Amino acid sequence: MIENAATWSRLQKLLFQFDEPTSRLYHVNILSSLVLAFAVLWIVGRQKNISLTVLLRRWVFRKKYWWNHSTKQDYLIYFLNAVFKSFLFVPLFEGSFQISQFMIRGLVSLNGGELLNLAATDGRVLIFTLAVFVWDDFLRFFHHWLMHKIPFLWEFHKLHHSARVLTPVTLYRTHPVESILAIFRNSLSLGVALGVFIFLFGSSFSLWTLLGINGFGFIFNLVGANLRHSHIPLSFGPMEWFLISPIQHQVHHSKEERHYDKNFGVSLALWDALFGSLVFSKEAGKLRFGLNERFRTSLWEHYKAPFAALLKRKS
Repeated sequence: MIENAATWSRLQKLLFQFDEPTSRLYHVNILSSLVLAFAVLWIVGRQKNISLTVLLRRWVFRKKYWWNHSTKQDYLIYFLNAVFKSFLFVPLFEGSFQISQFMIRGLVSLNGGELLNLAATDGRVLIFTLAVFVWDDFLRFFHHWLMHKIPFLWEFHKLHHSARVLTPVTLYRTHPVESILAIFRNSLSLGVALGVFIFLFGSSFSLWTLLGINGFGFIFNLVGANLRHSHIPLSFGPMEWFLISPIQHQVHHSKEERHYDKNFGVSLALWDALFGSLVFSKEAGKLRFGLNERFRTSLWEHYKAPFAALLKRKS
C-alpha cells in the first residue's frame, strides 16, 4: 500500500507541476514568461504600430495556438511520459546513488584513503554550485548533440522536432527511449556532483539553492526558459555569446536546412561555440517549425518508427 501511494504521489507531481520549483511549468516560471512575452510584444507593437491587445490576441491568447493537432500530441505525450516515469522507470532513478558511491571510493583512494574534509564555506558552496550548473549544462548539451549526430538516436529525437507549433509543453514531447536516456544523464550529473561534494567537504550534500533547486538553474528558468518553446521572439542581444536565448532555441527547431544541427545548448552558449554550432538570433529570419518530411498523425507511428528504421537498416 505504501509503495502504491508513493507511485500515485509521484504521478500526481509529474502531471501537476505548477507547484514544483524544479519544473519549467512551476507557476513562478510561467508568470515570469508571461511578463517577458508581454514586454517583447509591447516592443514589437511600438515598432509596427500595433496595439498590445491585438498582438496578445494573435500571439498568446489564441485558441488555435494552444489547441491544434501538434499541441494535442504534446499534451498526450506529456501525460504518457508521466505515467511511464511513475510506473515503469522508477528503478532507473536509483542510478545517481550508485554513481556517487563509485566517485567517492575512487577519489578517496586517490587521496590516500581519506576525504578532504574542507570547510563548506559560503564562497566554496557558491563556486561548487556554479560548477555543478556548468557540468549539468554540458551533459545536457552533449546528450542533445548525440541525439542529432547518431542516426539511430536521431530517429527517437525526431518526435521532439516533429512539433509544428512550439509551446512550453513541447519541452516534454520526447520518445520514451529518449526519456530513459535523459534519466541516465541526470543520474550521471547528480551522482558525480554528489560524490565530489562529499569527497571535498565530507558533509551532507548542499548547494546554493532557491526554492530547493540550483540557484543558477532557477534564475535561468526565470529569464524566459519557457519561451524557448514558443514563437515569442526574445533575443538576448550580445549576451547570446554566453546564454542561449529563446530565439536561438527556436532556430534549433527551424525547418530550414541552414539551421539544421545548430544551437544544441540548454543554458550556456559556450558549448555551441566550441562545437561550431552557435547561431545568433539576428540570423534567424522568419521561422517555421517541424520536419521536412511527412507529418506522422499517429503517436503510435512516432513510437514505432525508430525500431522500424533499425530493422530496415539491418535487412
